[in-house]
Amino acid sequence: MMIRNMLYAILLGAGMAACLSQQENDEETQTETLQQEENLNPTGSTTAPAQVPDPASFVMEKGKAGDVAIGMPIEEVRNNVPMGFAVKDTMLMLEGQQSTAYVLTPQGQDKGLLVEQQCEAGCRVWRISVLSTDFKTPKGLGVGSKYGEVKEAYPIGTVALAEGNFVAVSEAAGMSFVLDDTQLPQDAQDRGRYNPGNIPANTLVKRIILY
Repeated sequence: MMIRNMLYAILLGAGMAACLSQQENDEETQTETLQQEENLNPTGSTTAPAQVPDPASFVMEKGKAGDVAIGMPIEEVRNNVPMGFAVKDTMLMLEGQQSTAYVLTPQGQDKGLLVEQQCEAGCRVWRISVLSTDFKTPKGLGVGSKYGEVKEAYPIGTVALAEGNFVAVSEAAGMSFVLDDTQLPQDAQDRGRYNPGNIPANTLVKRIILY
């Protein structure tokens, strides 16, 4: 009887061991399957489709670039970011003093709009600098256009050195076109010799300021 019980215990133990071994094998198989599925579709790797900005967000006209307009409350700029854009704060030095400004860029790009503020009764958009080539006027002009194209499209009243930039000003358009003065002839470095009529037509626009 004792021998029979011992045999029964041995067989029961062996059976349990076999079951545990099979269970471990099944668990390992399930783990491998899950790992393979995760490799094919990693957790958290599902990304939403990239937001595409509205084409109207890249239209630049007098007093306005896309959804940002001169005089708009800064709070509105920060809280109503256009689809496909991102906004962040930055610091500028103006007349020796630090001033907070805002950079509005299409997602995935490093250039867009630099929005400067003026704070009195409240902070509002004072000036907009267009740095991205994506923004265009209704006439198709923007950063990278040639001075000759700008002059043909908009009346240029004056050219001047302002804040270290050589600019062609169109009061009618409400825009100052910052020119790439490195392209100007070396024998005419005296900026006083330039006027709207003698700047080389192929001089490129590197920035546009709306005011």
